[in-house]
Amino acid sequence: MAWFRLFACGEDFPVVIDGEVIVCGFYTTRYIEAETASEAESIASDLLFEDPDLETPPGWDDIQPRIVFEEVEQVAAPIDINDGFSFFPMDDEEES
Repeated sequence: MAWFRLFACGEDFPVVIDGEVIVCGFYTTRYIEAETASEAESIASDLLFEDPDLETPPGWDDIQPRIVFEEVEQVAAPIDINDGFSFFPMDDEEES
């Protein structure tokens, strides 16, 4: 098994911020131990979609959030980092 560093960008996630539902995107980095980069992406995707901070609020089930891994790199070992999210508002003009 190898360690992989994955830099992920999520889009169209309805999240509660300061008591208000906002459709936003996020960036985050995760370290995953897996056999291949593809397996690491699959594991990281599952973990992110199951993360309580990204839980879909009631009534927002019609939005289809997505995650793109912008960088996937094999590393010697994980480093101790903040594994939180950096959220950003989704721009309506970019949605298709």
